[in-house]
Amino acid sequence: VKDASRIATQELRDALEKEVKKTVDDSLGAIARPKRVHFVTGLPKTRSGKMLRRSIQALAEGRDPGDLTTIDDQSTLEQIRQALAS
Repeated sequence: VKDASRIATQELRDALEKEVKKTVDDSLGAIARPKRVHFVTGLPKTRSGKMLRRSIQALAEGRDPGDLTTIDDQSTLEQIRQALAS
């Protein structure tokens, strides 16, 4: 019974991942479908609210995310690093 919530959460994540892939497939085509979907609690943004897309892309490609002096919450990048490593 201890693992019931963990199993339910994983099943929900798997279902959501399939739904995201299908939505991308239907909207943009198979060429844009992600191989894997990672779930994080937040995305890196500047203090003014702009998303740091280049930093996310750099982490996905294994590069240094560059200048992050304007980032609002540094922990979001660490969450992305951990998600990509798993």
